[in-house]
Amino acid sequence: MTTGNRRDLTAVCRAAQSGWVLQVVHDGMSQPLAEKELHDWPDWPEFPPAAAAAAGSELVMLGYMIWPDTVTPDSLIGWRRVPDERAWSAKVATFAELQAHGI
Repeated sequence: MTTGNRRDLTAVCRAAQSGWVLQVVHDGMSQPLAEKELHDWPDWPEFPPAAAAAAGSELVMLGYMIWPDTVTPDSLIGWRRVPDERAWSAKVATFAELQAHGI
C-alpha cells in the first residue's frame, strides 16, 4: 500500500442467499482483495449495530480496518447503506496504511 493520502479500499457487506458476504475491493474494481461469507446474520434489510460491529471485527481478521474518521453520527460505526443495493459499505485500509497515517 502507498503511504500517500489514498483511500481507495472499500469494504462491502452484501445480503446473500444465506446471510451476508463481506468483501474488500479497490474502488472501481470488481475483483475482491478479501472475501468472507457471514452465515446466520439477520435477514435484509436489517443491519443492526451489533452486525456492524461484527462486520468490523471480521474486517480485522482479514487484515483491514475502517478509517476512524469515517465513524460519524450519520454512519453506523463507519458503515453506510449503499443506495439501490442490498448492501452496506465502509472505507477501509490495511493496518500498515493506517499506521503510516499515524493511526
